[in-house]
Amino acid sequence: MLKIASILQAEAQPKDYAVVAGALNNRLSEQNDQTHGLLQVDSAVIYGLDRYTLQFSKQEKADKSNPYNTYVHRGLPPTPIGSPADSAIAAAVNPQENDFYYWVTVNIATGETKFARTYQEHQRYQQEFRDWCQANPGQC
Repeated sequence: MLKIASILQAEAQPKDYAVVAGALNNRLSEQNDQTHGLLQVDSAVIYGLDRYTLQFSKQEKADKSNPYNTYVHRGLPPTPIGSPADSAIAAAVNPQENDFYYWVTVNIATGETKFARTYQEHQRYQQEFRDWCQANPGQC
């Protein structure tokens, strides 16, 4: 639960912790036909890189030597990636059941986050995020 809570703390707004916890559970499920057991969370990859950034390279995303690279290693990272708040722990223990696999904060200023069931839908939301970043230089 602490591993999931630490990811929630890094990946989501407190109001979305339970929803994201449900999406993480969906990604960990053996019936997952979207990410096939890969969490694919940037925060864990970044933790393994031992630096704070919102961006990393394609090579870093494919790097199997990073044990925290949830794009190439299935399941949870080897340890928590930070110290989660009580609210993140509570959400990890009581995730919202849903059928989401993806989420992206499309507006950093407001914290607006959109959830998706399919990668195609998620790609539209990713484009919203890129458009927001382009319209708000220095924020992303």
